[in-house]
Amino acid sequence: MRAEDLTPVERRVRDAFSRGEKLDLRVGDPADDELANSDDWGPERVVRGAALTWLLLDGAVAEPGHVPALRLDGARIDGSLELDYAEIPYRVTMDGCDFRGRVTLYSARTRQFSLKRCRLVRFYAANASVDGNLRVHHCRLDGLLKLDGTHITGILDLDGTRLTNSDGPALTANRVQVDDHIRMRHGFTAEGEVILRGAHVGGDIDMSEARLSNPDGVALGAARMSVGGDLLCDRMSAVGELALPGSRVDGFVHFRGAQLRNPGRRALDGNHLQVGTSLHLDNDKDDNDFIAEGTIELAGARVKGRITLLNALLMAPDSAALTMAHAQAGEADLRMARRPQGLVDLRHAVLGVIQDDRQSWPDELRLDGLRYDRFETPLPPRQRVGWLLRDGSGYAPQPFEQLALAYRALGHEDDARTVSLLKERRRRAALPRYTRIWGAVQDVTVGYGYRPMRAGFWLLGLLALGSAVFTVRRPTRTAAGSTEAFNPVIFTLDHLLPVIGLGQGTAFTPTPGTQWIGYLLTASGWILATTIVTGVTRSLNRR
Repeated sequence: MRAEDLTPVERRVRDAFSRGEKLDLRVGDPADDELANSDDWGPERVVRGAALTWLLLDGAVAEPGHVPALRLDGARIDGSLELDYAEIPYRVTMDGCDFRGRVTLYSARTRQFSLKRCRLVRFYAANASVDGNLRVHHCRLDGLLKLDGTHITGILDLDGTRLTNSDGPALTANRVQVDDHIRMRHGFTAEGEVILRGAHVGGDIDMSEARLSNPDGVALGAARMSVGGDLLCDRMSAVGELALPGSRVDGFVHFRGAQLRNPGRRALDGNHLQVGTSLHLDNDKDDNDFIAEGTIELAGARVKGRITLLNALLMAPDSAALTMAHAQAGEADLRMARRPQGLVDLRHAVLGVIQDDRQSWPDELRLDGLRYDRFETPLPPRQRVGWLLRDGSGYAPQPFEQLALAYRALGHEDDARTVSLLKERRRRAALPRYTRIWGAVQDVTVGYGYRPMRAGFWLLGLLALGSAVFTVRRPTRTAAGSTEAFNPVIFTLDHLLPVIGLGQGTAFTPTPGTQWIGYLLTASGWILATTIVTGVTRSLNRR
């Protein structure tokens, strides 16, 4: 293109460009300036894409004392703006323009590039380098926004933009590098997948109030993403899966008041997510609840601070509502708005302090291998064991041992022994029926060693019984006891205490009517002694 090929309006654009001034072609009537009516705009508002390409690449003649810049508002751009591999040292700002062709910046190098309130059909800037901010702000794009491998030294600003692509992803930004923030807030809408796989962001990613939709697919694909600041998704609405596996966020991750819907599938994939501070899946400051229809997966996640699901609503009735197997966090707040619909899996997690509420305990848990320091609200041991018993996968000793350890760390030794006793009863219930008898005997006599005082009560009761019987029905004297004075208490003890002999057992023999009492006392003594030794040994081995 040559300068003499320019139309009158394109000459005006060239002159304004040379002075770095804004050229506004809008007429001031909101209806006439509406992009939907751009077909009716006359030639005084139509600029060819080829003319802008020529101007940015070859046609700049700076007027003395001015810095050239393209600042154009209210134009219809016919044809494509093709700037592939170009070196563009000028600032580009366009507002209220309707692009009828593609905008391409593949492998280009440019300064700040800003499109506001524009309509586009394609925007390709893969592998581009932007020295400053890249803004596609409150625009509508009926095709793909492609930023794969792009490096932006400032902000990537997509606030309020609507992306729609019926043929595939709405935004691809694989391996994008943004030194500052990414903003997709305030009505940002994407119909189609938003892809940020392997992205490196120096500041925050703010997707507050964003609207993402890719039913039965991935709404946000951000595996192995690195964020130096916070990931903010407050009040987000997403239909489809949010996939963040293996990503790292140095600050907070907020989904406060967000609504994630992917029924029957994963609503949030945060497997092996690393968070430098805290992960919030809770209500926002206006008490909008966090809602997830689908599974929340946080298996292997590492959160230095707190994972909180305060007042969250989890709904995955046919699968796992929450999976935190092998996750680690300093605290976990599980006080949900109501009982989650679906399994909660906490196997082999390490959670520090746990806050929960009996009203929101899930119907089904998986707890084997879960480790924690304490509960914020310990509860009496029998109530807390009710939480353990919601694990329907079968008896496992570790959850009981962990709970006893937590009570012991708080100085509640008696509560710890109660949990250990309940553990042994649970173990006995899982044994074959014919092997339960000895366990029942240990339970009744010494509480498996955790209630040793019971043995004393049994001994006192049997001692009283034997003493009363042998006082009424005195035994007969044997030849060996011709000089021994009979004492019913010592005689009873001689039968009750195995191994130890007090002389009365050899000096006297029960009468035929009471000899069965003697046999009962001897058998009871051996049983009590054996259960005491077995139970106390077990108790000591657990310390």
